[in-house]
Amino acid sequence: MKPLMWRPLGTPRGRTLARTRLAALIALGSVLLTVAVPSAALAATSVQVVTVAPSDSPATIIAKAADIVPSPRQLDWQRLEQYNFLHFGVNTFTGREWGTGTEDPNVFQPNGLNTDQWAVSMRDSGFKGGILTAKHHDGFLLFPSRYSNFDVASSSWAGGNGDVVRSYADSMRRYGLKVGLYVSPADLHENLPGGKFANGSATRAVTIPSNPADIVNGVSFSFNSDDYNTYFENTLYELLTRYGSISEIWLDMANPTGRNQPYYFKDWAKMVRTLQPNTVIENDGGPDVRWVGNENGYARTSEWSVVPTNGDPATAADNVLPVPGFNTAPDVGSDSVLSQRNGDGTSSWNLLRWSPAECNGTLSARHNWFWQPGDSWRPLSELLEIYYGSVGRNCNFLLNISPNRQGVLDQSVVAALNEFGTALSQTFGTNLAGGATVANDSGTSNTAGHTPNLALDSNLNSSWQPTGTTGALVYTLPSTQTFDVISVQEDLNIGQRVRTFAVDSWNGSAWTQIAAESAIGHKRLTRLASPVTTSRIRVRITSSRAIPTIAEFGLYRRSNGGSQTNGTILGIPSGRCIDINGGATANGTQAQLWDCNGGTNQRWTYTSSKQLTIYGNKCLDAFGQGTANGTAAAIWDCNGQTNQQWNVNSNGTITGVQSGLCLDAAAYGTANGTKIQLWGCHGGTNQQWSLRS
Repeated sequence: MKPLMWRPLGTPRGRTLARTRLAALIALGSVLLTVAVPSAALAATSVQVVTVAPSDSPATIIAKAADIVPSPRQLDWQRLEQYNFLHFGVNTFTGREWGTGTEDPNVFQPNGLNTDQWAVSMRDSGFKGGILTAKHHDGFLLFPSRYSNFDVASSSWAGGNGDVVRSYADSMRRYGLKVGLYVSPADLHENLPGGKFANGSATRAVTIPSNPADIVNGVSFSFNSDDYNTYFENTLYELLTRYGSISEIWLDMANPTGRNQPYYFKDWAKMVRTLQPNTVIENDGGPDVRWVGNENGYARTSEWSVVPTNGDPATAADNVLPVPGFNTAPDVGSDSVLSQRNGDGTSSWNLLRWSPAECNGTLSARHNWFWQPGDSWRPLSELLEIYYGSVGRNCNFLLNISPNRQGVLDQSVVAALNEFGTALSQTFGTNLAGGATVANDSGTSNTAGHTPNLALDSNLNSSWQPTGTTGALVYTLPSTQTFDVISVQEDLNIGQRVRTFAVDSWNGSAWTQIAAESAIGHKRLTRLASPVTTSRIRVRITSSRAIPTIAEFGLYRRSNGGSQTNGTILGIPSGRCIDINGGATANGTQAQLWDCNGGTNQRWTYTSSKQLTIYGNKCLDAFGQGTANGTAAAIWDCNGQTNQQWNVNSNGTITGVQSGLCLDAAAYGTANGTKIQLWGCHGGTNQQWSLRS
């Protein structure tokens, strides 16, 4: 019952089920695109889409991917990093997550509406904007529409003169925040008998807006639309012309009606591009921003912004296209995915495009999207894990907060946001690498105009660039510093190119490696297991798709010192804890996932000897000293052997010292009772864990 899911009502994980209908639902776009071919130039041409020929070799495809860059609107969006979802509507008053479309508009009575409070709370917590549910799946409009009787003007609230979108947009701009709008194409109200949704009407020539009085600046559109698309396009026109600049339009592809209604996406995209050319469009399959594939706020360990797909090159920049693995795959953009071949040896793909990920999750500990009485909020430790797992992995963080029935944020929500914002500002307020002298390492030289100092000039549009696909920078700090967070950013004007890199510290006589990571993109944040003190740092690019760049580098110290020894082990995609069923203590009891409840059977201590202990005398154990895929992760009397030793890694994995295998939720399971096992590390989110107090 989450807003992002392709889900027929009552069907779990239905967002994946509806993907098979994508081709039938989406009409192709019509905006022409000039396709550039990658060149030998050190900086990429400004192109968001390139074609792939059937005969292109994997190396050629990977080289093409290295030359793709974001559009200006995509780049501006990515640099926002974090903003808020605001779910608000009739569901707020009925206690539902998905409404029915049968609600009496008079149920909507936010008599204390204070959108300034929303905006101030968001701004003061470090968020850069918001996305308001102007229309959810129930069809209720938070703005007065000439084309609907299921809107705020149909409620007695504010004497029928209320406009939540107007109030929200004005407040956001008043406090310097970006305005985004969520508009569900599905519509349960119009799905009622006599409604326009999936009513079988034929397409006909229409003018949008249908009423000439609504035309703004002389701009109207001539489309061939059925009844529902005409209705949707009229309301979309109202949103795009009444409320000033819109930073993002969120078109959720969930369809709880259970009926097929063609969506004329090419026409919607044309309206957005014409009326709001700087607006990014989010959808499962782009065109500007894609859903990351889960609703817990976490990106993949390696999140690539260039993904392969298939479609018409002439319309790809403005069209919804499938993402490899339907978004939920553990890998959608790596070299191996780009290199996939058909049975006849030709490329599996005919297009590559810049399609960055957006990571959405809820503040609600119960994973509610709309306000619910008695809800509770994720603890700070969990919010920070999500931040590092999203913004720190090249994914924008979209945190949902829910106004209550008065139309304000609960004070407990404001407090949770403030706590989160304070923790981030305390950590990232001062770059401990500031003032460092930056130089090429021995054996490294830079390209013209990309000198070392540009990797520490607080400008993401300038960068250091070595002359080869590997190279290293040395940062000599003004004084000795102690830090436990490392930040590295690429110059996206040139592309996302770094495959792997490492960071070393100088111990007075030699370099010691302290971190090793994969893809960077806009930002890669690495937390160290313990603080490092040094006066010199080296960043080594160890593998790249093409000549890479580093735009910015930072060293930071977490306010709590980064200490973490006792707490729960949270599964990233599931939001559930590693648990011993029923508090069992028998040797050989296999660990499982279960709703976090604070019980002693979910409290683990990570010791200095790399053991994960529970109950004080039991250790997490690779059962039978197994080293094969599928070995059970069980409890056993602590004995000091290597099958009871674990590495808690900065990339979110937990690996067995003896086997080198990853702790894994079996079969990508997220449900209560999913067994915990050992499996070869593959970067999937079912191998991502967070230790929290």
